[in-house]
Amino acid sequence: MDIKIIFVESIIWSIIWVIMVSISVRIFPFTIEHDYPKDVREIANIQKPSKKHKKLGIIFAATSFIIIFGLLIVFAILEYRGQELSFRKIFIHLWIICMTWNIVDLVIIDWLFICLLSFKYFVLPKTENYNGNKNYKFHFIGFLKGCVMMSIVALIFTTVSFFILHLLN
Repeated sequence: MDIKIIFVESIIWSIIWVIMVSISVRIFPFTIEHDYPKDVREIANIQKPSKKHKKLGIIFAATSFIIIFGLLIVFAILEYRGQELSFRKIFIHLWIICMTWNIVDLVIIDWLFICLLSFKYFVLPKTENYNGNKNYKFHFIGFLKGCVMMSIVALIFTTVSFFILHLLN
């Protein structure tokens, strides 16, 4: 396991997530509003999207997730192709990438951009100056849930990558 490669992949993966989140918040807020406290969602009062806007949101989300999760498989294949297969090594590699994103999401997006700075690309529209965005505890609880979810994601994509690598080797 090359920690430098994992670090670079973690940064790349996190940057793509940051871009996806900022686009979702500003252009397709209905796709991400569930990640905000109830009072913030009420103030934002996100309107139900038109059929066309909803379809575009679904296409954007699907494309984003294909890229994001596809990258995990690509990272594993590039690093472990031609090597003796180790499910554990691949899992740790992908888990570090996933957990790096979870930490970036908490510290940079949630606590810095949302709670501290109320950066408009990460707060729901119409809530830029709303004090409810300062809910550090809500985001920490989301981080803890993210630890479980990102571990599951790492496990799923380790399994997929391990299977593909087994076929390639």
